[in-house]
Amino acid sequence: MADAKRKRRWPWVLAVFAVLAGVAAFWVDRQLEPTRLTATVLARAGDALGLEFSIDGTPEYALRPEPRLVLPGLKVRQPGAAAPWILRAERAEVSLPWDTLTGGDALVITRVELQRPELDLGALATWQASRPASTGPFELPTFTQGVVITEGRVSGQDWSVESLALAVPALVPGAPAEAELSGRFLQSDRELVFAGRLDADRAGLDPVLHLDASGRLRSGEVDVPWSLALDAALDARTPPTRLAIASVDWRSESPLPDLSASGRLDLGDTLVLQLEGELPRWPAGWPALPEPMASATSPLGFTLAYDGATDLTAPLDLGLRRDDTRLDTRLVLPDLLAWLEADTATPLPPLNGELSTPRLVVGGATLEGLRITLEDESAEAATAEPEDTATSDD
Repeated sequence: MADAKRKRRWPWVLAVFAVLAGVAAFWVDRQLEPTRLTATVLARAGDALGLEFSIDGTPEYALRPEPRLVLPGLKVRQPGAAAPWILRAERAEVSLPWDTLTGGDALVITRVELQRPELDLGALATWQASRPASTGPFELPTFTQGVVITEGRVSGQDWSVESLALAVPALVPGAPAEAELSGRFLQSDRELVFAGRLDADRAGLDPVLHLDASGRLRSGEVDVPWSLALDAALDARTPPTRLAIASVDWRSESPLPDLSASGRLDLGDTLVLQLEGELPRWPAGWPALPEPMASATSPLGFTLAYDGATDLTAPLDLGLRRDDTRLDTRLVLPDLLAWLEADTATPLPPLNGELSTPRLVVGGATLEGLRITLEDESAEAATAEPEDTATSDD
C-alpha cells in the first residue's frame, strides 16, 4: 500500500522539479540574454576603469566553455569629456570568466579580439590626467589568453599608426609579457613600415623593454630598409611618456646612417630627444670627407639634442667628432634630407656650426690649426679662419 502511494507521489515531484527547472531556465535566460549580459559586463568594466562603454548593434553570446560576447560597434569614452571617444572598434569579441561577470574583486578577462580598433591618444591622456590621485595610476586588467588586434589605428597629435596588428599571448600585471606587432607609422610625407617583437620584463605602465624590429622608411625620394634593436625603460604613468634608452642600434642605407647610441626620449605635446653614440662609418651617399678624416678608421662619435614639434621640423643640435676633429652644428632635419636628395646640391649643407681640426687636406693643400664657421642663410656662406699655417703637399 505504501509503495503504491510513493508511486503516485513521483509524478507530482517530477512536476515540481519541472516547474522549478523552468523557472530557473527563465531566470538564467533573462540574466544571460545577450543585451542584459552585455550591459552587465560593460557596466562592470566601466565601474572598474571610470569609463563609459557602449555598442552600436545587437550583441551575440555563447556560454561554453565560459561567457563569450561579440560586441558590434564598441565605443569607449570618458564621461563628460569633449572627445567623442577614446577607443572604438568595428567588432570586439570578449571572453571572460564567471568570477568577473558575477563581481569578483579583480578585473580578469580571458581574451579580447578587436577588429579595426581606433585609439585616440589625446583623449586617452585627458582621461588619465582627470583620474583622482586617490585612485592611483591606471592598472592593466589581466588577460589570461591574451589580446589580438587586427587592422588597428592609433592617432597622435600630428601622426598616426595605420594597419596595426598586435598579438599578445597573455597579459598579467607584473608578469613578463611579449607581443608581435606590425603596421605603418605616418607623419607628414614620411612612412615607416614596421614589424617586430616586443618583450617586457613586466606588464604595466613602467616596464623595461626590448624591441627587435625591421621594415622600410619612405620620405620623399628616400626609400630604404632599416632594422632596430632597442633596450629601454618606459614610464607611461603620467604625461609625457618617457623612454630611458639604455642602448639603440639602428641599421639602414644611405642617405640614412647606421648608429649605436643611448639617451632619452620624452613624447607628449612636444618631442624631446637626447642621444649620444657612434656612427661606425660615414654613409656612402653623403659628401666625401676631406683627409685625414676620410682615411680614419675610428668610429664617428655624435651627440644629438632635439626639443620641439613632434614632426621634427624644429632645429636640432648635432655634434660630430673623430679623433681630434670636431663639428658642432644646428640644422633642420627636413632641410638636410632635401639637400641630400637634390641632384644639384649646393657644396655646403644647410646648417650652422663650427668645424675645428688640427689638420685638414683640401685640394693638395694642408691646413693646420683650422677652424671653419658655417652660417646658413641660403646654404652658401662659410668662412675659414686658419689659426696657424697652411702648407702645400706639392
